[in-house]
Amino acid sequence: MNLLPPAAILAGGLGTRIREVGGDTPKVLLPVEGRPFLGHLLDKLKQQHVGEVLLLLGFEADQVFHVALEEAPEGLSLRRSDETEPLGTGGALMQAIDHLPSEFFLLNGDTYLDVSLQELWEFHRDHEASLSLTLVSSESAGEKGSVTTKDDGRITKFDEKTAQGTGWINAGVYCFSKSVLAPFSQGAASLEREYIPAMIEAQENVFGMKVAGSFVDIGLPQDYLGVVKNLPQGEKP
Repeated sequence: MNLLPPAAILAGGLGTRIREVGGDTPKVLLPVEGRPFLGHLLDKLKQQHVGEVLLLLGFEADQVFHVALEEAPEGLSLRRSDETEPLGTGGALMQAIDHLPSEFFLLNGDTYLDVSLQELWEFHRDHEASLSLTLVSSESAGEKGSVTTKDDGRITKFDEKTAQGTGWINAGVYCFSKSVLAPFSQGAASLEREYIPAMIEAQENVFGMKVAGSFVDIGLPQDYLGVVKNLPQGEKP
């Protein structure tokens, strides 16, 4: 099988909400099943034929990159892009834009989704999408944000952590065509609150692929404490 496009991982957050259980440990390095959470993400990418990963770093950048190098499976190439000040998810992505190819995956460093990246890549191409999101069903869309799609998957509404009740939420694994980022400039910004709603407003081809696979999020203390039970056992290295 041919290699899939490279992936970038958002791994620079301060993790302020998780500090009551994680202390000063960078969120992506919190231990899960005896390994840093980031190690599981890197394994998943290598297993799915991604050959190159760009880490978007901020808080404790050197520590995170050092651990990533230790945890990365053989054959997975790692690079880094470091913030000198907090830029948010959109700003971190834009700072690294010159280091990314015309098509790439983007992953949140604090979530894990059991999804086939090959299927996401094919979905992205089949829909001639500018941006493809993965979506999972959730009973707590009021906390995590709700996404509305047409029958063909085109996203018509993206409410990041403002919606109520049950719905489809953003699972934090994306496939990008870099051209969709052309209107945005350097500087602090949120991918979820600013960029994606602007893309939808501009009628860009933004689609959502609904996924039934396991989804875990370590962004909140209660989520992190329950993550060990939910990480798919078959995905262990």
